[in-house]
Amino acid sequence: MMMGDVRRPAVAVQTGPRRMSVRTALEWAFGPENAGLDFDHSGAREFERVGISPEWRMMQQAKLGCRVDGGGGGASHVHPDAALIAAAVEALELNPVFGRAMAVLVATCARSGTTPDWRGDPVRRVVPQGWDFDDDMRMVAHEVAGDEWSYRDVKYRRTRSGRGRYCPISYCGGARTVSRARRGYLDWYGALLELSAQLRIPGYLSSIVVTSALPVLSPWKNPVDMRQ
Repeated sequence: MMMGDVRRPAVAVQTGPRRMSVRTALEWAFGPENAGLDFDHSGAREFERVGISPEWRMMQQAKLGCRVDGGGGGASHVHPDAALIAAAVEALELNPVFGRAMAVLVATCARSGTTPDWRGDPVRRVVPQGWDFDDDMRMVAHEVAGDEWSYRDVKYRRTRSGRGRYCPISYCGGARTVSRARRGYLDWYGALLELSAQLRIPGYLSSIVVTSALPVLSPWKNPVDMRQ
């Protein structure tokens, strides 16, 4: 008995723009597409790097009457939508609410597929400000010389003096650390909200539709799956 040709199962082919959340779009742009940040203030890469608006870029090229090539830079191999997403992240630097540090944080989290740490260190503890090694190469707390002291030894009728040593300490953890971590997470969430509004402008992206889905606003209230 001969067997006929085996028909492979039909696979649904996605047509039209892909739908993804702003976080997924960022991870796609900075992950598989390997988009990068380029805080170019001098304009040296004005045409090599995709601008914040595709309309602006086309108008600038129309002024020159030609399409400008970047000369073999890595940006030419990045998907146009990924480059536009990276440009939107770069624009956070000019936003007085976020700045360059937030742009770098958004890109870093997107590359690693993580979120900023919102847990912090809830345990209040005292730790030395530094560490040294003793003669047996064991780690010991760093000590510094203190003030000189002296006193009159009445029994032996002489003055004794010396210089004490102490270990500088610092406090870490506790409610302040947790509050700072949560504040940092909310700042990151606000940056994604800003990027979501930018990337959802009609016509901004050609092959991607950014949905309104966002990460969990307060994961510390209900630590559930944060994938959005």
